Amino acid sequence: MISLLVSKITSRKYILWIEEWRVPKPRSLTSMIRISLSNLITKYVLRNAQAIVVEGTPQSRYVRNFGVPSEKVFQANHCSLDYSRFNSTNLKKKLNIGEKLVILYVGRIIEPKGLDVLIRAFSKIEKEREDVCLVICGDGSFRDSCEHIGEEMKTKHIIFTGMVEEEEGIASFYRTADVFVLPSRIVTGKRTAVEIGEGWGLVINEAMSMGKPIIATDTVGAAQDLVRNGINGYIVKNGEIDGLYLALKKIIEEPKLRKTMGENSRRIFEEFNDFDKMFEGFKKAIDYSVL
Repeated sequence: MISLLVSKITSRKYILWIEEWRVPKPRSLTSMIRISLSNLITKYVLRNAQAIVVEGTPQSRYVRNFGVPSEKVFQANHCSLDYSRFNSTNLKKKLNIGEKLVILYVGRIIEPKGLDVLIRAFSKIEKEREDVCLVICGDGSFRDSCEHIGEEMKTKHIIFTGMVEEEEGIASFYRTADVFVLPSRIVTGKRTAVEIGEGWGLVINEAMSMGKPIIATDTVGAAQDLVRNGINGYIVKNGEIDGLYLALKKIIEEPKLRKTMGENSRRIFEEFNDFDKMFEGFKKAIDYSVL
């Protein structure tokens, strides 16, 4: 709204780059009123933009649902660094886990990321086999709760690494992984009493750049463009422990499937993660807005 107001006052063109794709669901009368007002404002802002740049398919649908003409919507594929270009090493020896299969999570440890669901799903896998390890890279306000859940579930092979800053370090964790999981889930906002989710999830791009099978939930924006069920991974319903457990079980138990899915992830990454395409999306939006 502020940017739109400035554009009106200064007579400048207004182009919006948007990551949103989920219309929040109210959980109370107050949140229903707030969301209705928010949707009216969103509709006004979107329709008054000269052009709108979206990251992927879910964002495009979101914008179109507010009645924005398709000719005003331009896709700039949301791209990450290609981590295969960094120096990396297999960290299994350093982590002292032998040849265990590594399930990897990278990201902030906050409640909407769903790490608690992943830990519970992992505990079921660990009860069935000893050759698995969950490696968690990141930190955040929900870490203590997740560590407590791990202890409560009597898990033996969970490693919290804390923050990993350098690209080479992250690349090594991706290289070490056998499967990457982004278990984001819907959490009702404590202040707004509305459901919130994952806008994109750039770690999906990053893990795919290293040729890894992916498991993501249906609240991860990137999953709709980058994860293809049974091809390079699985999309599971957010918040469901059993669904995540079954997806993990399929990938963990089938080495050939892991290899094929990893190769497919790299191929899909190369097709989608193209900075020239990202540039073209912005350029077309700018060109359109100044016509």
